[in-house]
Formats: sequence, C-alpha cells, structure tokens
Amino acid sequence: MTITVNGIIHGRRIDLDQEARLPNGAPVVVHIETRDLSLEERRNLVLATAGSWAADPSLDGIFEEIVRRRRRDSERRVMFDDPA
Repeated sequence: MTITVNGIIHGRRIDLDQEARLPNGAPVVVHIETRDLSLEERRNLVLATAGSWAADPSLDGIFEEIVRRRRRDSERRVMFDDPA
C-alpha cells in the first residue's frame, strides 16, 4: 500500500499534514522528496523561529566571552586597497 502525505521534519520526527490512516506502531518505509517553500511559507518559518534564543540562559556565557574578547583585542585595520 502506498500513501502520499506531506509533512515537516523535526529532527527524527515527521509531522504529517493529515492522518495517514495507519495504526500506531505500523512499520513504514519513508521516501523523502523535498519541495521548495513558497514566499509565504518562508516568511512564516522566519517569524516562527526569529528570536527563539532571546531568553535562553545557556547563551549568556557565550555572549559574555564575546564581550571580553572585544574589550581585550585591539582593533584591526582593514586595508581595502592592498593586494590580498
């Protein structure tokens, strides 16, 4: 039996857009075919994920280290006219 259902991958899990009408625990073989997202789908994806780390305390140490390095290191001069 072959059923075609669209879905979205989340790590090792796939969320289907509709019921597959198979019992829980049924063994299946998954053939993955990617599709391009519409402009609206891409916008929604960005809006859903933008700022998702804003309140993540595990990042505090990383950003503190960035600030320390910026204060410690002297500024670099970039000479755009010099050959590479």
